[in-house]
Amino acid sequence: MCDGRVRPWGMSRRDLAHVMTALHDLTGGRAGAPVDIAAIDDAIGRSRRDMRTPLNLADLAADGLVASPSEGTWALTDDGVAWIRRDRELSGR
Repeated sequence: MCDGRVRPWGMSRRDLAHVMTALHDLTGGRAGAPVDIAAIDDAIGRSRRDMRTPLNLADLAADGLVASPSEGTWALTDDGVAWIRRDRELSGR
């Protein structure tokens, strides 16, 4: 059961925000612009030697926020860009 702190797919709101912000920053907020998974890892402070579980962007894809236009790349969808805008409006940024 979800307690409000963790999204139903297991990614915390904080992790979701970091990944979405990284994608937004790396693409200039453009939907459909592909970003290599290694660039996303770097943008959120993860290195190749990081022992944490690999990012599971497929969970975000299932929610319609990102898509994988080619192997090893991810891009914001129009809904993902809208999610970032709403999040920034709500947080006053």
